[in-house]
Amino acid sequence: MLEVNITKPVLSVIDDNYDKSLSLSYHLVINISRNSASCCITDINKSLFYAVEHVDFMNNAEISESVELFEDYFNSSFFAKQKYKAVDIIISSEYYTIVPSALYHKEAAKLYLEFSTSLKFEAEIHSFFVQSIESYVIYAVPTALCQGMKEIFSDYKLLPHAGVLITESMGRYKNSKERILLAHVQNARLDLMVIENHKMIFFNSFNYNTTEDVVYYTLLVCDTLKLNPEEISFKICGEIEKKSSVYVLLYKYIRNIDFINSNQRFKYSGGYSHIPSHFFFNIINAAACV
Repeated sequence: MLEVNITKPVLSVIDDNYDKSLSLSYHLVINISRNSASCCITDINKSLFYAVEHVDFMNNAEISESVELFEDYFNSSFFAKQKYKAVDIIISSEYYTIVPSALYHKEAAKLYLEFSTSLKFEAEIHSFFVQSIESYVIYAVPTALCQGMKEIFSDYKLLPHAGVLITESMGRYKNSKERILLAHVQNARLDLMVIENHKMIFFNSFNYNTTEDVVYYTLLVCDTLKLNPEEISFKICGEIEKKSSVYVLLYKYIRNIDFINSNQRFKYSGGYSHIPSHFFFNIINAAACV
């Protein structure tokens, strides 16, 4: 069995103007997945980001085991020992499903989820309503993770990664007249979404191991939905760089590729200048929507 370990943050940007004594006026947003975690501090009133940090969990097998790794990282991090106005925690995993509101019944949420995925851990089942598609994202949160977060924070709100991504993407492109294929890339998971005629017609997540996997799933969706790779408007966000092998291979098949700015409404400190504008799409937009 591989040993699970944490490296030091692979990215850390802290604004020199950040004042810890004012933390009660700031929001903390956390994104946690099987193999990584990110933290972001934002001032909603001033539309400013003050800090962002990302850490990888090496060789971690399941999101249910992420809580101890997160605690080890967080308790000694810049973000610890501060009280915040609000704390939002995004759960990024494949353990979710989307159900139209017309078919949704709260008491049947667990059944809906178990129909589409097999849970490998004890979990709390939560639902998140997405107004733009009139549907609920039903998602599982490991019980151990909930308990661990309660020990760190007195109060927090949970969000599903799919709900944040859909909400922000539909807000941007619901009035677009062109077909849009959107890809969100984050730590060995690929989210693919298709918007057409002001509606979301497809959304799914894929775990991948190789560059070829990303291209395969993307072209598979194109083929299934009869999307012409040479004509489709392809939008990319998340942790992917233009010089990466994933982008280079995608560009061989899909030429109309654009990166999406994570958020145009909020301002960044000077230290953010080296971070690609499409990185941390979910964590930044969750901060803007709270």
